[in-house]
Amino acid sequence: MKRLYYLCLLTLTLLGFWALGVRLLEGLKVTGLTSYFSWGAWVVLYIFFIGLSAGSFLLSTMIYVFNMHSLEKVGRIALLSALFALIGGLLFVFIDLGHPERFWRSLVYWNTASVLVWEIRFYLLYILLVLAELWLVMREDLGELAKHGTGWRRPLARVLSLGYRPAVTSEGRNRQQAAAARWVKILGILGVPMAVGVHGGTGSLFAVTIAKPFWNNSIVPVVFIVSALVSGAALVTFLYAFFAGEEEDKLGVLKSLAQLLILFIGIDLLLVAAEYLVGLYSGIPDDVEPMHQVIAGQYGLIFWLGQIGLAAVVPLLLCSLPRTRNSSRWLGLAGLSAIIGIVAVRVNLILPAYTVPQLSGLEKAYVDSRLTYNYLPSGNELLTSIGLIAFLVLLFSLTWEALPLVKGNSMRQDNFEGRIQHEGSQSQLHQA
Repeated sequence: MKRLYYLCLLTLTLLGFWALGVRLLEGLKVTGLTSYFSWGAWVVLYIFFIGLSAGSFLLSTMIYVFNMHSLEKVGRIALLSALFALIGGLLFVFIDLGHPERFWRSLVYWNTASVLVWEIRFYLLYILLVLAELWLVMREDLGELAKHGTGWRRPLARVLSLGYRPAVTSEGRNRQQAAAARWVKILGILGVPMAVGVHGGTGSLFAVTIAKPFWNNSIVPVVFIVSALVSGAALVTFLYAFFAGEEEDKLGVLKSLAQLLILFIGIDLLLVAAEYLVGLYSGIPDDVEPMHQVIAGQYGLIFWLGQIGLAAVVPLLLCSLPRTRNSSRWLGLAGLSAIIGIVAVRVNLILPAYTVPQLSGLEKAYVDSRLTYNYLPSGNELLTSIGLIAFLVLLFSLTWEALPLVKGNSMRQDNFEGRIQHEGSQSQLHQA
C-alpha cells in the first residue's frame, strides 16, 4: 500500500513537472489568463499555502511560547507544516511570474516603498526562523538517533543534528534542554510578528491595490491572518488524526485542537459578515458587484458550499456533536473539510475582483480572446498545480518518515528526566 502511495505521488509529480516545463518554455499563453484577468489558479494556491504556513507557525508559537503542554505533541508537526506550506506558496507564485528567471532582481534592487519587496524579505527571515526552531525542538531526538539509530536514519541524523550530542549526565541534559526551551521561546516570540508580517503582508498586497475596490479594504489583512489560523489548526488536526498512529491521549490532543478550530472559525465568520454587510450596505457599484458575484452569481456555489459549508458549518458540527467530537477520525475529517473549504475562500477572494471592468463598457470596446473578464484554469494550470501539490506531499511524507516528528517530546524537561533515570537504573542493573 505504501509503495502504491509513493508511486502515485511520483507519477503525478513527474506529470506536473512536465507541464511546468511547457509553461516555462511557452510562457503564460498556455494558461487561461487574459489581459484583464491577470491572476488565476496559481495565485489562489499561492495565498492558500502561505496561509497554511502562517497558521501552522502561529499554532506552534502558541504551544511553545505560552506553554500549552496539552498540544506539545503536535508542535513539531506544526513547524514542519509551516515550512513545507511556505515552500509550496513560493513555488506557485514563482511559476505565475511572467519572467520567473528574473526573481533575483527583487532581492538585489530594493524599493523600500514597495509592500512586495518587504514581503520577500519577510519570507527569507521566516524560513530561517522556522528551520532554527524546528532544529531546536528536535535536536535531542536527532542526537539520540545519531548515536543509537539504525539504517539510513543514523547518517541522516548525524547530518541534521549538526554535531549536537545529548549530555551523558542528567544534570547536563537538563541544562541542554533548558537552553533549547529558552531559545525556542525567544524564537517563537520573534516569530509572532514575523508570521503576522508574512500573511498580513500578503493580505496587504491586495489591500493596497486601489484599482480593485473589492480588495482595497483595511480589513483584508486581518481576514488573511484569521483564515490562516483556521487553515493551520485544520491542517495540524488532520495530520495528527490520520498519520500520527495510536498515541496516548491522542483524542485529548485532538479535542484541544478542535476547540481552537471552533474559536478561529467563529472569529473568521464574524469578519466575513462584517466585510460583506458593510460592503453591500455602502451601495458602491465597484464593491457591490463582486460581492453579488460571490453570494448569488457565478461564484455562489463556491461560496455557500465551500466557504460557508466545508470551511465553517461542517467543521463546527463535527467538532461539536457528541457522536463525532469523541472520535479521532471525525475530528480529522473536520480538519480536512476546513482545509478544502479554505481553498474556496481563496477562490472567492481572487477571482471575483476581476469580473468588474475598470471602465464601463470596456469589455465591449475591444473584442479579443485575450481581452475578456471570464476565466477558467487551463489544462496546463491544473496539471501543474496537481503536480506541485503531489511533489510537496511526497517530500513531506518522506520527511515524516525520516524525522522524529511525533515520537518523543523534546521540549518537556520531565520527559527527559524520566528517560535519564530509566537509563541510569538500567546501567546500574547491568553493572550489578
